[in-house]
Amino acid sequence: MMQEQVCITPLAINKAGQVKHFQIRLPKTAKKVIGVEIGGRFLNGSKLVPNINSDALFKRNQLVGELKLQSCEEANVFFAGELRLDSNMAYGDYTKNTQWIPEVFTHQMQTFEDVVITNADSTVINGMYKDNIGLQNQQSVSYLLNVYLWYSK
Repeated sequence: MMQEQVCITPLAINKAGQVKHFQIRLPKTAKKVIGVEIGGRFLNGSKLVPNINSDALFKRNQLVGELKLQSCEEANVFFAGELRLDSNMAYGDYTKNTQWIPEVFTHQMQTFEDVVITNADSTVINGMYKDNIGLQNQQSVSYLLNVYLWYSK
């Protein structure tokens, strides 16, 4: 029977355009990396500049940052993904009014990990994350990024 477990790696991003290199250490009992999820939350005091096209029916989703993961055993990057803000979450929601506005925690769709299959012979995964939202808004935005690395035993 295959057991799945997750290794969570938090990364604090504080500067516009910040590039963060990090390592994720897997236990020696890990056999395969089977999935990757990324998520994040803004820290207190972080405010984004309002979208210029706020009158538009659909708003463009903002790219928050880019993540790349590489195993020491593999020759190339085995995962490349993006973290985005959903700017159209409340579109078509008629429960929205002046007292209540839909938020991520009330209207986020169910999320699943991105399936990747790579061996875990090496217990170290190298990662690189690049902030983009700070560059787009030309200001430093503080947020916490979580990288969820699923593996099988």
